[in-house]
Amino acid sequence: MSDCAFLFPGQGAQVLGMGRDLAEAYPEARNLLERAETHLRVPLGKIMYDGPEERLNEDFSAQVAVYTVSCMVTEVLAARGLQAAAMAPYSSGLYAAAYAAGSLGFEAGLTLMREADSCIRRHNGSGAMGVVLGLSADQVAELCTQVPGEVEVSIINTHHQIIVSGQPSSVTALLEKATAAEALKTSLLPASAPYHCSLLADADQCLSERVARTPLAAPHTPIISYIDAQSLRSTPAMARMLSIQLSNPVHWVKVVEDLVCRGLMPMVEIGPGQMLGRCVRWIHRRAVVLHTETAAALEAAIESVSRC
Repeated sequence: MSDCAFLFPGQGAQVLGMGRDLAEAYPEARNLLERAETHLRVPLGKIMYDGPEERLNEDFSAQVAVYTVSCMVTEVLAARGLQAAAMAPYSSGLYAAAYAAGSLGFEAGLTLMREADSCIRRHNGSGAMGVVLGLSADQVAELCTQVPGEVEVSIINTHHQIIVSGQPSSVTALLEKATAAEALKTSLLPASAPYHCSLLADADQCLSERVARTPLAAPHTPIISYIDAQSLRSTPAMARMLSIQLSNPVHWVKVVEDLVCRGLMPMVEIGPGQMLGRCVRWIHRRAVVLHTETAAALEAAIESVSRC
């Protein structure tokens, strides 16, 4: 085991073409993609490779696509005997981290993701999300109190990249206030539910019933909670985290600061894109983040981690 940390992205990391290179280069990765398609009864590979982009960006499609690619990378790393000292999931990256840590089966993860989507739909979890650049979390939280309806700080990506979630009209009003408060940039995000805010409390309650029926094991590697940066080491801790994930905020700055304080370097982003790596470097300029979205990048990461 090396003194590195594995980072697991969530929805937002999806991009057309994701996973194709990995599936062509590694039989174990291709096998996992085939298992996903069989379980979901959906041509996931075609959606990931060719879209259409609107289909890939749908909440459930994006989440299972990122999950599957992250698990494909995990399989390759496991085949090389590489492990991390800690797993750090971001949002729905929790499922892939749980799989990588041996806490959740691959197909069980797909099932839970589908049931989470069902719980959100069943409990009127429609909403919107937006991003504010250039203001602090405290500043954005104060603006939220000035807007009618429900809108909350839901994700703290960096000290000055803040995501809000809530009712669509409230999110739009918040973004307008942030612009007036001299935010550098604001925009709506392609999400149809208000993830990581209290509007999804009923959906979490629904999901907790599904989690209770899901076989789980204690993680063999600590998973860092994105809620409070505490290490999840037991089966009950994992069950609780899976049961409260939808309505609780993501404190990514706290997670990164915890990993840095523990000296867990390099960090390896397990899955598509480089979104988490960019956030990490904004939080801690000297952080080393490796990427795995292509076979070449993955091989370079494996070589670097093997030397640690």
